[in-house]
Amino acid sequence: MADEQLERSASDRMRRTMYFSVGLSALLFGVLLSPGAGGFLGQMDQLQTPFAYFTVAVIVALPATFPVLTFLVPDSVMKALVAVLALGFLASQVFFVAAMYGDRLEGGAAPWFQGFGAIPAALLAVAWSRGIAWVFALAQGPIVAVVALFARTDTGEQALLDGMGAMVTCTILVGVATAVVGGAAQQDAIAASAAQQASVKASALTREREQSRINAMVHDDVMSVLLAASRTPAPAALASQAASALRSVQQLTAAEDTRRVYTPQEFVAILRSTVSEAADIEFTASVTSDAAVPSHAVAAVAEATGEAVRNSVLHAGDDAARSVGVTVDDSGVAVRIADGGRGFNLRNVAPRRLGIRVSILERMRSLTGGDAQVASRPGAGTTVDLTWHRVAP
Repeated sequence: MADEQLERSASDRMRRTMYFSVGLSALLFGVLLSPGAGGFLGQMDQLQTPFAYFTVAVIVALPATFPVLTFLVPDSVMKALVAVLALGFLASQVFFVAAMYGDRLEGGAAPWFQGFGAIPAALLAVAWSRGIAWVFALAQGPIVAVVALFARTDTGEQALLDGMGAMVTCTILVGVATAVVGGAAQQDAIAASAAQQASVKASALTREREQSRINAMVHDDVMSVLLAASRTPAPAALASQAASALRSVQQLTAAEDTRRVYTPQEFVAILRSTVSEAADIEFTASVTSDAAVPSHAVAAVAEATGEAVRNSVLHAGDDAARSVGVTVDDSGVAVRIADGGRGFNLRNVAPRRLGIRVSILERMRSLTGGDAQVASRPGAGTTVDLTWHRVAP
């Protein structure tokens, strides 16, 4: 689903990308290195059959499924498969010499999977911990050297060079993978911090608006009563004005659902004003209910609408047609903000893009009965749907 893709963290996207690319590399290496004396096809008849098929299945076939599985199974499953790959690779190395029919491989060839160690090493750094990945990479030096010494006709010096080469290759890949993992984790931390700051700012803005409402009430209700009471003689309507002011003050300490409410017409007027401040947009409204809308729902929908319109003005293009449609009925309210602009791929929205994540999605979903959906494709425009449903007391 688009919303699930939007909510993925940088670390999650990084892991899936690494699974895809490294798995594809394993498949290509397996195909390219299969023929000849140094390929698994050339060494199948020199190894015990069950062991030969085991090495191909674990080292080539298993990672070759990663480009597909990474988009189908949970990350925990991929983590387990990486562990199976690493352990299977080590088992293939340890038992390779024992599984050979002869004393040495024909043609002085090296074990066919000798150059594959970087694949499980990089995946361990992505799926597990840096410590495990570094231990695996450093262990490739002595393991490859010992296997080469007993499986080939080379001298001890050549076996040592093979081990050093394998270890250097693995450590380089582990270092790169570790840097990528760290960068993704840092990006997630920055995004989380920015989201928290945006939430605090939104809360402060809400308090500021509430304070403005209180100030207006004090000025319009309380002060007017006090001024009227100071006159001689007192106006005849003073008692009713005082009662109205008292009700306004009592609402400030009442539960949220007893605070000021807006008529559907007032709600539509607020949205019309919000939209007109940002851009020239086609605005339509359908009101089929007289049920009032609470102030907290009005504030959330108006602020999310304003953010969606501002995003459209900034990113959709100057010539994009824009529209806002409002529906108010007995079930609640619905607002659709649409444009025919450039559009975008939801999967490519960075976590630091708080306009969509915090100002629209999280704002509406933190509202009781509220929800928001964003749909967009490159070249097909963008649609933002905001809804608030009345919740039975």
